[in-house]
Amino acid sequence: MTKTAIERYVSSAVDHGRATRIGDSRACNVAYGFIAEALKALRGTPDRGEAALTQLLSHPDESVRTWASTHLLPLNETLACRVLEGVAANSGPVAFSAAMVLKGWRAGRLKVP
Repeated sequence: MTKTAIERYVSSAVDHGRATRIGDSRACNVAYGFIAEALKALRGTPDRGEAALTQLLSHPDESVRTWASTHLLPLNETLACRVLEGVAANSGPVAFSAAMVLKGWRAGRLKVP
């Protein structure tokens, strides 16, 4: 179950990043729904998905790293912020998203499931 959830999480995060880059909001919403479903399965594991999300922080796709680090924030804030800062240092819409996640988290406005 967890392997399937991780695979779904990764493929959906990649799809979300692709849709973000081309401005396809409908595809973004669909991908987000699949990310949320996969995250729910990961949160149901004894470590709340921490091991799986931590492993994804080194994924080559910046959207996967951004989603994984966002969902890791309540479990390992220091590591998650470091990865988000790395993505945010780049350019493009995914980098902008990473910067906004950091800003919202640090301001206490972002609630991560």
